[in-house]
Amino acid sequence: EHVDPAKEANAQATRLASNTTTLAAEYARQGKDWETELRQRAKEKKLMEELGLTAPQEPAEPTEDEDEEIDTDVEHRKAA
Repeated sequence: EHVDPAKEANAQATRLASNTTTLAAEYARQGKDWETELRQRAKEKKLMEELGLTAPQEPAEPTEDEDEEIDTDVEHRKAA
């Protein structure tokens, strides 16, 4: 089954923001160790700061249209 990466990223962000999941669980879904990944991310952020580089921006909140599309998908799956 094809999963839209943008929708999955938004779903993951929602799960994390609503405290219905943990970083450990989200990394485990990808077969990764959360502590290793966080340590790597911290190293990357530190090096970027040392080099005067800006960190990538947080993804924008979904627009109203995207919210409606996601809601429609959920309703469609419930009906199936």
